[in-house]
Amino acid sequence: FPVNAAQLTAIMVKPFEGSDGLRRMLDDKRKNAVLIGPGLGTDAWARDQVLAALDGTATVVLDAEALTIFAHGAADQLFRAINAHPKRAVVLTPHMGEFQRLFGQHGNGGSKVEQARQAAQESGAIVVLKGADTVIAAPDGRAAINENAPPTLATAGSGDVTFLANASYAA
Repeated sequence: FPVNAAQLTAIMVKPFEGSDGLRRMLDDKRKNAVLIGPGLGTDAWARDQVLAALDGTATVVLDAEALTIFAHGAADQLFRAINAHPKRAVVLTPHMGEFQRLFGQHGNGGSKVEQARQAAQESGAIVVLKGADTVIAAPDGRAAINENAPPTLATAGSGDVTFLANASYAA
């Protein structure tokens, strides 16, 4: 915390203790979105943080380890937590490897758009399936494709920030 607080002068940071501390922080309705995953780890503590973030009404973006924690048979727990608050937006941002670990059976069949749509419907979340042609799919079947992103977005993490740039809607 002290290192980030000293270096991130344009971002406000606030420490919290455990999943209950995160829940209390997110009870403040002014905090209406949370991104969790990069650098989180994959232990029980990390899983508790993800579930705590999903326990409130803030929009939740899950990336990296927040997805990996629920891979290989634990995805149902994640999907139940997402669907427990159906009016709250959740965005999952996997690359194809994370997608296959999380959604298994969808990772090998159909077009990328079909896979993302099916995963969005199953999970109850917006799925941003990253790649050279990033697919953004909503649980209601809507999908957009960003197929013209610049190569500079290949830098780790940058695609998550700009995934909707120049998106075109799929049929």
